Parts: sequence; C-alpha cells; structure tokens
Amino acid sequence: MSTTTIVLIVLGVLVVLGVLGIIALFVLHGLAGNPGRFAVRDMSLDDVDDYIARKASFAITLQETTPLSRREVWERLTEAEYLSSLPFLTGPKWITAESGAVAVGSKRTMSGTILSVEQRLAAVTEREQLVLIGTGISLPFAIKNFAERFTITDGARLNTITVTWEIAGSPRWVGFLPWRWGVPFIRPVLAFVLRHVLRLKAFRRPKAGELHGDASETPDSI
Repeated sequence: MSTTTIVLIVLGVLVVLGVLGIIALFVLHGLAGNPGRFAVRDMSLDDVDDYIARKASFAITLQETTPLSRREVWERLTEAEYLSSLPFLTGPKWITAESGAVAVGSKRTMSGTILSVEQRLAAVTEREQLVLIGTGISLPFAIKNFAERFTITDGARLNTITVTWEIAGSPRWVGFLPWRWGVPFIRPVLAFVLRHVLRLKAFRRPKAGELHGDASETPDSI
C-alpha cells in the first residue's frame, strides 16, 4: 500500500469522524431544548447532607465573599438568570414560580448548547439557604442524580456576605471512578461562575413571560 493511499485513507477517516461529530452536536443541541426529557433518580432532603459529603461521585464546595447586601444576593439567586450573560448558557429559569415567590416544589431549568438540566427546590430559608435536587436532564443515561445548595452567611468583615455553593452529582455506569479527584481542575471554572453571580453590576430582571421560559431574553453584557 503506497504512502499516498495511506494518507487518503487517514483523511477519509478524519472526514467521516468530523461529519459524525457534527451530526452528534446537532442531535445533542436538539435534545438540550428539553431539560426534563429524561428523569434522574430523586432523593429526599434528608439525603442531601450525606450525598454531598460522601455518596456523590463528584462534589465541590466554593465560597465567595461580597459587599452586596443579603437582600441583593438573595434576589440574584432567586430572580436573576445569571448564567444567561455567559457564553452558550441560559438560566436558571423558574418554570413553576412567579418572581420573588419561589417555594418548596418550584422547578427551574439551566441550559447549555448540548446539555440542560431541571431541578426542584427541596428547601428554602428566606435570604439564608436554597437546596435544589435534580429531577431531569436532556441526555439519556448520562447522570444518575445531582444536587446543589446555596448558603448565605454574614462575612468575616463588616457589611459583607459570604455565599457557600455546594454542587454534587453522580454519572451513570461510571460513578465508581474517583471523580472527586477532578475538583482542582473544575474549581477555577465554577469559582468564576460564582464570582459572576455576585458581580457588583446588577443583572437585568426577567420579564413576567420569561420566568416561564416562553419569551426570549437579551441579557445585559458582562
């Protein structure tokens, strides 16, 4: 077999793989339009502490201190679509609650280009804590379950607030792998997101229709 033939075969394989990759991206993008398409395993509120501490395959805790008031921080977490002003991300969007009226059982979605998720509010303490448990995901067989928790406390310095953000999740089939070893690599990305949530520049409040995901949003720039 000549060198030219080998090169042509390699180029052909690369082209086929490229086409398959593009097709896969289109399929994933289409699936991402429905965050609750595939249900994930539910958990009770009592399970969340142990799940974050040891049962989840992956878990990370981040903290950020801000001069924003407790009221402003709470409004960011419950009303702002803070991810929508980041590239390729949208949300969180509450789909079963009016602005400022989130309660246990309320659901919200967060979407990316190829992956989106749905969560339910499992516990809420006004201006202190939000506990969210995953209920659905756009991809089949990808994630077994997941949860996150925001806790707001007084900062060490006067007139500051500290936000603790805990995220935990377990993939299907390969949950036995040591995913927590990846925390140092993921931490800078999620720390950036948390700082973005607590940025000093205010987020635009979504309109009434946008709270239910039935209108498009033009978020303010970063």
